[in-house]
Amino acid sequence: MNDPEQRAVSVFLEERHNLIALACSVVRNEAVAEELVQDSWLRWQQRLYPAQSARPILRRIVANLAKDWYRRSRSERIALEAHAATLDHALDSERVFVAREDLARVVRALRRLPERTRIAFQLHCIDELTFVEIGRRLGLSKSRVFELVEDALVHLTIALDG
Repeated sequence: MNDPEQRAVSVFLEERHNLIALACSVVRNEAVAEELVQDSWLRWQQRLYPAQSARPILRRIVANLAKDWYRRSRSERIALEAHAATLDHALDSERVFVAREDLARVVRALRRLPERTRIAFQLHCIDELTFVEIGRRLGLSKSRVFELVEDALVHLTIALDG
């Protein structure tokens, strides 16, 4: 190794800790910062920089590598988030489709129910009336209203499972 190369190696070793700190301040990851500092040395060796300029040039190389890594990492993160949002939207669309299909089956099943059973079910499950209130409206006993609502629920369960 000639004298200028030894000076450059010496400067690199002296500045290594500071260069890692510089890179870490940008990338917020010490392992990545160490890799970037190592890359800076490889880049230094590929060019014929004057040894007396080692400190500022190594700092500039590290700063540029760190900024490039940060931008690339940020772009990748944004792309991944956009992709995840697309997947979430697709999953939401799928859920909407399945829910619409289930709703259509419920509507068809409700239409097949006898009128009194359908009305009892609607008054209880949608209008939230008690069995006694429904019985008064329909002229039925509380237990008969319970049976009608239970029949409707069984019928709907079968329709959704089938």
